[in-house]
Amino acid sequence: MKKTFSFLFVLVVGFSGYAQKSQPVNLKKLKNDTIIWQKDSLLTQADFKGKVTKQWAGCCATFLMVEPKETNGNIIFSVQAVFIKSKSNIIKTSEYILKHEQLHFDICELFARKLRKEMLETDFTKVKNIQHVIQTMYNKINMEYAKYEEKYDQDTNHGENPAKQKVWEDDVAIQMKALDQYSSTEVNVVKS
Repeated sequence: MKKTFSFLFVLVVGFSGYAQKSQPVNLKKLKNDTIIWQKDSLLTQADFKGKVTKQWAGCCATFLMVEPKETNGNIIFSVQAVFIKSKSNIIKTSEYILKHEQLHFDICELFARKLRKEMLETDFTKVKNIQHVIQTMYNKINMEYAKYEEKYDQDTNHGENPAKQKVWEDDVAIQMKALDQYSSTEVNVVKS
């Protein structure tokens, strides 16, 4: 079964307006400017290389990247949570601010897992337009992701409320653990 896919989905969530859009991405250009989410790998002050804005103490630009490839008749999608260094910044250096920004990145991974789960639970054997189905799933998850990020910043007052911050950290950790079986970035949707 030979199918060609030429699409890449991206959701960029920044603190200045929560821009949501699917768009092509120059992966070569992004390679040195991004960090792929990994368990037990935390962001550091040095990772925030963007122009400083005075709107908040920090800005963490993240996106969900979905990239298809065909291998031996199998369609495999790579679904990754990605941090953009040049679009992220921190005004004040503090462990607390880094933890708030790290949770934004963790939330991106949480929604990557939700998308992987939905993809794995879908029977694609009778689907004629896989790209359309994946795009629909992606759009739905993106909307949920953007709303969740906005609620996180509202509830924690952009990290200024330590008690609420702790509640969110605990809740996201519980959700991540519940979706741990979807932590692999590769999703095989059509098997030959």
